[in-house]
Amino acid sequence: MAFPQTFRAYQYENYGPLDRELKLQSNVPQKKLGAEQVRIRVHSASVNPIDYMLLEAVGQLFLGKTPSATEPFGIGFDAAGEIVEVGKDVKRLKVGDEVYAMTPFSAFGTLGEFSVVDEQFVATKPRNLSFDEAASAPLVALTAYQGMFEHAKLQKGETVLILGEFVKSLGAHQAIDYQKEKWLDEVEAHSVDAFYNCGVENAAWNEGAQVMLKQNTITILPMAQPIKEAEFGAHLIGEVHVHPSAGNLASITKYIEAKEVKPVIDTESWW
Repeated sequence: MAFPQTFRAYQYENYGPLDRELKLQSNVPQKKLGAEQVRIRVHSASVNPIDYMLLEAVGQLFLGKTPSATEPFGIGFDAAGEIVEVGKDVKRLKVGDEVYAMTPFSAFGTLGEFSVVDEQFVATKPRNLSFDEAASAPLVALTAYQGMFEHAKLQKGETVLILGEFVKSLGAHQAIDYQKEKWLDEVEAHSVDAFYNCGVENAAWNEGAQVMLKQNTITILPMAQPIKEAEFGAHLIGEVHVHPSAGNLASITKYIEAKEVKPVIDTESWW
């Protein structure tokens, strides 16, 4: 499948405020394709909090390197689109496949017309999603999936308390408006198998989670305060960093195609 040798993409040459540093470049050269990589014509890409945090605040600390005029950084980890080229050792995917993916932290930059990604991170796009919906899913869905199943190891029938999530319209059994009521007063003591904090209450483990957790597991993102030892043997997993995985995305696809999970898009933009 034919594709141009240069393309448009958002990039930055210095860390700093997004509105000053992030620029749309018109002649970004195509990367050489590795043997186990695929080239995706990006139909849609999404932006997550980590994207502007890397640009504005924690890029040097988190990545250990600095962008420059000769080696600018792209932005974005999520993409959905169509494969236009495959490496010689790619086994599972082919040209023309509609896919979605999260890139690793060493290869971000999906906010452009093309993206090169290792096959091991790319999954077939859910049949019932648009490209926009599919692009919104990988990083956030993988974060939730890995936190719940790889780390907390939740089983069917167990109870999870999620802080900082938009869940009422998505099928949660009970939703608590934290602006009107304190969640600790609404949850029965020692009734929860896992506690998943999306970063809205950094003190929640020390101040509340231990009251309502069973002797089980906590997953908390992020940790900004010293952590107290649990009084009853609950296991603190700590700060969880998502990793890209085609296998995990394939499992998530099953939930999406069964309409058990639905991406929620805040805003759409075209460029």
